[in-house]
Amino acid sequence: RFAQNGTVAVEFALVVILFFTLVFGIIEIARIMYMYNTLAEVTRSAARAAANIDFADAAALDTARQRAVFRNSPGVLPFGDPITDQHIRIDYLSLARQSSGAITMTPISAGFLPNCPSQNRHNCLADPYGGSCIRLVRVRVCNNPSGAECDSVQYQTLFPFTNLGVALPTSTTIVSAETLGYRPGDPLCP
Repeated sequence: RFAQNGTVAVEFALVVILFFTLVFGIIEIARIMYMYNTLAEVTRSAARAAANIDFADAAALDTARQRAVFRNSPGVLPFGDPITDQHIRIDYLSLARQSSGAITMTPISAGFLPNCPSQNRHNCLADPYGGSCIRLVRVRVCNNPSGAECDSVQYQTLFPFTNLGVALPTSTTIVSAETLGYRPGDPLCP
């Protein structure tokens, strides 16, 4: 009788280990799927906002980043640690016509951005393919949002005893620049 109790305990321990491994695995896979889908929505939301707010207004851009991660203040994406509003990178792009006739998207560096939305409108009317005409807004989720490259953020598991080594997607969204904060009648800035 005692030998059977020991056997039952060993069998139970093996089954419990397999059961909890399966349950934790399902939870992690479900969370990875959540992160992939949510990051796509985060970039869409930030891109829609950035296309309509003044690109020179840092506070408005910070608010757009925060709202994109479903927050009203700086912080972590709900159920999406380690993603924060600081991982959201907003780039303004011009369209450049190549000598071959091809049109390419080119990021505009901070030094070449127009001074204000009305200046951008003027630049685009004068030369739609100029280097300081914002035509597109690109939003990505980057590990180093201020760096030259956009590296993927590593997935952080809920259960610290596992490491899946999964890189989250950069989830790029590109939209047409809309108003960029321009209001009809705004004067041309210096």
